[in-house]
Order: sequence, then C-alpha cells, then structure tokens
Amino acid sequence: MAASAGDGRDVALLSELTAAIVGAAEALLAALEKRTAFDEAWQVIRDLEHKGDAVARDVFEGLLAPGAHAVQPDALKALTGYLDDVLDAIEAAAARLVIYRIRRVLPAARELAAVVLESAHELDQAIHQLRAMRDVFPHARTLHRLENRADELLRDAIEALFVRRADVKDLVKWKDICEILEAGTDRCEDIANVLETYLMQTGREDRLVAGGLIMDVGRHEVTVAGRPVALSAKEFGLLHLMLRHQSKVVRRERLLQEVWGEDYFGDTRTLDTHIGWLRKKIEEGGRVRIVAVRSLGYRLDLRD
Repeated sequence: MAASAGDGRDVALLSELTAAIVGAAEALLAALEKRTAFDEAWQVIRDLEHKGDAVARDVFEGLLAPGAHAVQPDALKALTGYLDDVLDAIEAAAARLVIYRIRRVLPAARELAAVVLESAHELDQAIHQLRAMRDVFPHARTLHRLENRADELLRDAIEALFVRRADVKDLVKWKDICEILEAGTDRCEDIANVLETYLMQTGREDRLVAGGLIMDVGRHEVTVAGRPVALSAKEFGLLHLMLRHQSKVVRRERLLQEVWGEDYFGDTRTLDTHIGWLRKKIEEGGRVRIVAVRSLGYRLDLRD
C-alpha cells in the first residue's frame, strides 16, 4: 500500500530532514579527513541544523492541523524528534572540533564519522521507501548493524587514548567527541526501531529478507535461494519473529510466548527442538545462521 496524498507532505518533510543529515555528515567527515577546515565545515553544518529545526517545526505544527496522516501521528512525532537528534549530534561534534581547537585527528573518530555518514544514507533511503511502504526493513537492519559497529569503535577509541597515554586534555576532548558521534548512531537505531514497529503494527510490509532467505508474510511462504521451503506454523512463527529483529537477540520467553501462546507451560526444550529443525531448513542455502545466546535466547545473523 503506497502512502496516500494526505501524508505526502509529511514524508516529504522527513526526507528534507534526512537530506540535511546526509549533508551534515558529509561535511563532518570531510573535516575529519582534512578536506575542509573545521570552522568552514561547522558553518555548513550549523546552517543545515537550523534548516532541520525549521523542518521539524513544520512537521509538529502539521500534526496539530486537522486531516488524516497515513503515517501515524505518534510514529511521525518520534521519527521527527529522533532525526532532529541525529542532526544535533553531528552539529555538536563539529562544534567541538572548533571549540577544542583540535589539531591532530584521532583515527577512530574519523571512522565513527564514516559510520555516521553511512547511517545517514540508510536513513535517507528508509524514509524514501516509506512512501511506498516497501523494503524499509533492510535499511532498518543495516542501521542496527552500524550502531553495533559504532559501539565497537567507541570502545576502541577510548582504549587507544589510554594505551598511547594521551594528554589528559586530548583524552577528555576526544572521548567527548567520540561519545557524541556514537550517541548519534544510537538515535539512528531508535529510528530503525520506530520504523520496524510502525510497519509491523500497520501490516504495511509483508516481505522480509535476510541473505538468500525471503519470507512473504501475507502468503505465509518462505523461499531459500529461490526454492520454496515448507515450514510448520511454529517454525514460521519463530522465523518471522527473528527476521523482524535480525542481528538482535530475541529472548526465549518472548519466542515461547508469541509463538506458543501466553498460557504455554511446557518444557522449554521444545523451543530448542524447533530451532534445530529450522536451522536445517534455512541456514545453508539462506546464507544465515541462528545463534544461541546462553541463558538469553536466539539471534538470526547473516553469514560472513
């Protein structure tokens, strides 16, 4: 189902926000790669941040006006707020490059900025796909993976600062900048969560993809490497839940509750048995793997 004319303006405004985020992220990375002076990049980013604030106001004011919104108001409000937060984080990082009078760039900070830029592009594509309400999930899942990557880079950055025995002032400055950039990717993941929840609640996206695995929710069909695979109702339910939360752990309790029902009190080993059957059917040809996380649950990952 495509977005209606009533919400076309809403999606257009969200697209303006993501375009501003992409521009700001490009300017920040250019500065950290020494292709642009810090103060020049900051000015460009400040202008984009001010534009983003104006666009966000337009969205919020539009929510007060009468009329239907195909994007639910709560989801629209959350998306706008988080997108504005991402833009604010990029501006805050750029400001600190100037205010702290940074001379030598920390490599990990440059890598973090590259992750922020990649996340910005995924946001832009996800919002673009929101118009047609299709193929949004792949971009949301990429945002989850990028946030995990940013977490790793932040840890590496802090470790590097201590290992090289950086000057205390430099340590404080770069820790601050790197934490701001990582926080920006956290907000990107929040946006991914909002998009996933919205699409599942409204039933707007029926096609879930991971590697060579495709699930058509509406038709209750699964193909692996282009070939149909017969799944039981329980196997389909387990796979559906893990595909919705690809690369994230789904707790055993939730899997049992949502697939077997809230009143299930049987042996939890039945879950492990069904997961084993599911692995045999999808892992090799689907280029995915179901990972058991001790004492917690299961996670569906793409194979390297």
